[in-house]
Amino acid sequence: MRRTKEEALETRNTILRVALESFSKRGYALTTFNDIAQKIHLTKGAIFWHFKTKEDLLAALLAWLQESFDPFKPLETATTLAEVRAAFLAWADVLATNRQHRQFMIFVMSRVEWSEALKAKLRQKLDALMVNDPYDRLVACMERLKDLGEIASPLSGVQIAALLSSCFFGLHREAWLHKSHANLGQLNLRPTLEAGLDFILNGIRRTSND
Repeated sequence: MRRTKEEALETRNTILRVALESFSKRGYALTTFNDIAQKIHLTKGAIFWHFKTKEDLLAALLAWLQESFDPFKPLETATTLAEVRAAFLAWADVLATNRQHRQFMIFVMSRVEWSEALKAKLRQKLDALMVNDPYDRLVACMERLKDLGEIASPLSGVQIAALLSSCFFGLHREAWLHKSHANLGQLNLRPTLEAGLDFILNGIRRTSND
């Protein structure tokens, strides 16, 4: 019997959920299609029917998660640094409450070796899926705010985006991946993130004296 579109979509989403679980626990390199197939009682061929390569699967996973929550969508029209701050804090709230997004972030930060070859393949596949890199949109937003006069810093949009990303990802990495560290018992992530973002944004914001 031929599968209905609904059944095929359900199977595809199940593969994506199990792949995310496996990637976050075993890592990208060690996870195989056979591992995923065994967990959901499918043949490896059934996985290949949906995803021809592991890079296809990874790109689809990125698109799937971005469809459920796109962290930098508000930055496409942002005209103030307050909107940038709000976007980062909203992302932090999603990571704190949504297990799948948290799993994916942990996977991205510590369970995959980002070789130039993998990044190039992934970029091509994401372009084909019309999925924009969130970091590219952050850079574009910083450049736009510089043009609008909201930012007074001589730093480039790329440099400012790197500072904001380092603050956001660095604090989450410390909170999630180094919990055994004695000092992390004192780290309250949300207020620490707010303070870090404010430190950076206040340093680049145009003042009334400019």
